[in-house]
Amino acid sequence: MDSRKIKHQTFTHIPVYSGDVSGAASALYEFGGMTVIHDPSGCNSTYNTHDELRWSKRESAIYISGLRESDAVNGNDDRLINDTVWAALSLEKRPAFIALCNSPVPDIIGTDFHSIAKIIEKKSGIPTFYIRTNAMHDYTHGASNAFYKIAEKFLSPHSAPTSPKHIPSGRIRVSLLGLTPFEYPYDSQVDAIYDLLESNGFEIHANWGKGTAKHPVSFDDIQKAPDADVNLVLSSSGMKAAGFLEAAYGIPYIIGDPLVLKNISDYMSPANGIISNRNVYMQILGESQWKIRNENYPQTAFIGEPVTMGSEAAAYALQHPDRKVRLICTTETTEHLISHEVICPRGEAEIAESIMQMSEIHGDPLMKHATSDGVHGFDPAKQTWVDEPHLAMSGRMFI
Repeated sequence: MDSRKIKHQTFTHIPVYSGDVSGAASALYEFGGMTVIHDPSGCNSTYNTHDELRWSKRESAIYISGLRESDAVNGNDDRLINDTVWAALSLEKRPAFIALCNSPVPDIIGTDFHSIAKIIEKKSGIPTFYIRTNAMHDYTHGASNAFYKIAEKFLSPHSAPTSPKHIPSGRIRVSLLGLTPFEYPYDSQVDAIYDLLESNGFEIHANWGKGTAKHPVSFDDIQKAPDADVNLVLSSSGMKAAGFLEAAYGIPYIIGDPLVLKNISDYMSPANGIISNRNVYMQILGESQWKIRNENYPQTAFIGEPVTMGSEAAAYALQHPDRKVRLICTTETTEHLISHEVICPRGEAEIAESIMQMSEIHGDPLMKHATSDGVHGFDPAKQTWVDEPHLAMSGRMFI
């Protein structure tokens, strides 16, 4: 393999993002199911300790299989099956579903999780499905697959609609997709989204993500989703579910963070039965930046997950027409979320090299230590860094 390619796939000075296993477990946390991570016991502590903030307020049935070397070598699937069935039936409240996911070893040895899920479902009588994870992808990949799989398991219709869903002229029902604590760690953020949309005449129909004491989430939110008039995608983790719900039920979706794009409700009003625009932040960035595309203006970059940081970039561009604003997308899930002008570095060296081009950077504080060929991408003598902590990168260090 080319040494340059290897270098761009390694991290030496900054951590990698939370893994897909954590993303899957986080996505399903509040739906009343049971999530089983098939791997040695230590992997559960990574999720519990670093990637989940809700344990102190609300418990969730998330288990680790305690995979042993002998199980991996001999393919002892019976232990996983029997332990999962026993644990599910021992819970005080019957789980709404059982979700299986895994880290590298079961993936490498080719564990047949689809068949295992069928056996567990037959033995327990509880709907069971598999979310493919292997801890080699970031949290957006795992959360996206989790939301998609639960939709596929419980919402698949007999036939897809032939025309877009009609949006009534009355109070529009909105479902929130991808509202995960990786992007929205504080309860106040969730409550603010509800208040903002409801004050603009919308009804929050379902929430696929993080709830609060004021706005709790349950399995009912899964079952109500097909009746929504429009879906609001709040992070890249909600994109696959949005695509599924559009294809299956004709529900249109738009993409953006209403906490920074205060006028996002304007894009959610019906226009001939079709939402006027889907990717709100990319439209705003495109409209506000085209005049200075080829000019030597100071560059301000927003680095991180595309929906939240892209929305911030769009809001900033509207307020600062004298600056060129760039989005640097460092998470994996990008389909329908970026344009050809968005920088998508992969690996620490590429991240550092993309930062070097900017005069001001907004992002997680740990990102400023990204290094390429021994040179830090951020130079405090020449550049400005605005700290915006990201749970998926720096955990609880700055939250």
